[in-house]
Amino acid sequence: MKHPGDQHTLELPEIPLLKKRGRPAIHGKPMSAAERKRRSRSMQVGRATRDHNQRLPKALSVEIDASLHQRLKRYCEANGMTQIETLEQLIQTLPEV
Repeated sequence: MKHPGDQHTLELPEIPLLKKRGRPAIHGKPMSAAERKRRSRSMQVGRATRDHNQRLPKALSVEIDASLHQRLKRYCEANGMTQIETLEQLIQTLPEV
Protein backbone atom coordinates (compact mmCIF):
# COMPACT_ATOMS: atom_id res chain seq x y z
CA MET A 1 0.00 0.00 0.00
CA LYS A 2 1.38 3.37 -0.93
CA HIS A 3 1.13 6.72 0.80
CA PRO A 4 -1.98 8.66 -0.31
CA GLY A 5 0.13 11.66 -1.37
CA ASP A 6 2.50 9.54 -3.50
CA GLN A 7 1.72 10.29 -7.16
CA HIS A 8 4.71 8.44 -8.70
CA THR A 9 4.45 4.87 -7.41
CA LEU A 10 2.04 2.53 -9.20
CA GLU A 11 -0.23 0.12 -7.36
CA LEU A 12 0.53 -3.57 -7.79
CA PRO A 13 -2.47 -5.19 -9.47
CA GLU A 14 -2.12 -8.59 -7.72
CA ILE A 15 -2.32 -7.27 -4.17
CA PRO A 16 -5.93 -6.66 -3.08
CA LEU A 17 -6.60 -3.45 -1.19
CA LEU A 18 -7.40 -3.97 2.48
CA LYS A 19 -10.99 -3.32 3.47
CA LYS A 20 -11.47 -0.62 6.08
CA ARG A 21 -12.45 -1.77 9.55
CA GLY A 22 -15.70 -0.86 11.28
CA ARG A 23 -19.12 0.03 9.98
CA PRO A 24 -19.21 1.16 6.38
CA ALA A 25 -19.67 4.90 5.93
CA ILE A 26 -22.87 6.16 4.36
CA HIS A 27 -22.68 9.28 2.21
CA GLY A 28 -18.91 9.43 2.70
CA LYS A 29 -18.77 9.88 6.47
CA PRO A 30 -19.50 7.61 9.44
CA MET A 31 -22.85 7.97 11.21
CA SER A 32 -23.17 8.79 14.87
CA ALA A 33 -24.95 6.37 17.20
CA ALA A 34 -28.04 8.62 17.16
CA GLU A 35 -28.07 8.67 13.35
CA ARG A 36 -27.77 4.86 13.19
CA LYS A 37 -30.66 4.43 15.65
CA ARG A 38 -32.81 6.98 13.76
CA ARG A 39 -32.11 5.10 10.52
CA SER A 40 -32.93 1.78 12.21
CA ARG A 41 -36.29 3.11 13.48
CA SER A 42 -37.24 4.52 10.08
CA MET A 43 -36.36 1.18 8.45
CA GLN A 44 -38.58 -0.62 11.00
CA VAL A 45 -41.48 1.68 10.17
CA GLY A 46 -40.86 1.17 6.45
CA ARG A 47 -40.90 -2.62 6.82
CA ALA A 48 -44.05 -2.51 8.94
CA THR A 49 -45.90 -0.34 6.44
CA ARG A 50 -44.94 -2.66 3.56
CA ASP A 51 -45.88 -5.81 5.45
CA HIS A 52 -48.94 -5.27 7.62
CA ASN A 53 -48.36 -8.54 9.48
CA GLN A 54 -45.10 -7.26 10.95
CA ARG A 55 -45.23 -5.53 14.32
CA LEU A 56 -44.40 -1.85 14.62
CA PRO A 57 -42.49 -1.61 17.91
CA LYS A 58 -43.17 1.30 20.23
CA ALA A 59 -41.32 1.81 23.52
CA LEU A 60 -43.35 1.80 26.74
CA SER A 61 -41.78 2.75 30.03
CA VAL A 62 -43.74 2.48 33.26
CA GLU A 63 -43.05 2.30 36.97
CA ILE A 64 -45.13 -0.11 39.03
CA ASP A 65 -45.11 -1.25 42.62
CA ALA A 66 -42.58 -4.01 43.37
CA SER A 67 -45.31 -6.36 44.63
CA LEU A 68 -47.23 -5.94 41.33
CA HIS A 69 -44.06 -6.66 39.40
CA GLN A 70 -43.53 -9.90 41.34
CA ARG A 71 -47.15 -10.84 40.69
CA LEU A 72 -46.67 -10.19 36.96
CA LYS A 73 -43.49 -12.31 36.92
CA ARG A 74 -45.22 -15.22 38.68
CA TYR A 75 -48.18 -15.02 36.28
CA CYS A 76 -45.84 -15.04 33.26
CA GLU A 77 -43.85 -18.01 34.57
CA ALA A 78 -47.02 -19.96 35.35
CA ASN A 79 -48.42 -19.38 31.84
CA GLY A 80 -45.12 -19.75 29.94
CA MET A 81 -45.30 -16.22 28.55
CA THR A 82 -42.94 -13.28 28.51
CA GLN A 83 -43.88 -10.06 30.27
CA ILE A 84 -44.35 -8.25 26.96
CA GLU A 85 -46.64 -11.01 25.65
CA THR A 86 -48.71 -10.82 28.83
CA LEU A 87 -48.97 -7.03 28.74
CA GLU A 88 -49.91 -7.06 25.04
CA GLN A 89 -52.61 -9.66 25.76
CA LEU A 90 -54.00 -7.58 28.64
CA ILE A 91 -54.00 -4.38 26.57
CA GLN A 92 -55.80 -6.12 23.70
CA THR A 93 -58.66 -6.99 26.08
CA LEU A 94 -59.28 -3.29 26.83
CA PRO A 95 -62.43 -1.89 25.22
CA GLU A 96 -62.05 0.60 22.37
CA VAL A 97 -62.68 4.17 23.47
